[in-house]
Amino acid sequence: MLRSAASIVGAAFFILLAGFSATSIHAQSDTVKNIVSVHGAWADGSGWRGVYEILVKDGYNVSMVQEPETTFQDDVAATKRSIALQDGPCILIPTNTGRRSPIKGGI
Repeated sequence: MLRSAASIVGAAFFILLAGFSATSIHAQSDTVKNIVSVHGAWADGSGWRGVYEILVKDGYNVSMVQEPETTFQDDVAATKRSIALQDGPCILIPTNTGRRSPIKGGI
């Protein structure tokens, strides 16, 4: 039950963060339509399917990075590969703020 509540709170935070980031970027430029989401440790992107579907419905191109979780360097490389595949600027959203690989991958 606690894990389920934490998942709901996490999803709500992600949606809020994505909406805030998208709104801020949208105010600066109408061209940013790519969102790259990096899942937290011991999880994968499938846990964010509901959020993915909402963002796609709103017209965003959403990529969910599947980190191998073998080494920090491999996780950073996976994030960088996903960013490189975007067709323009992107919004990078780490779904677990305790992880450094999404941030390092976006630099």
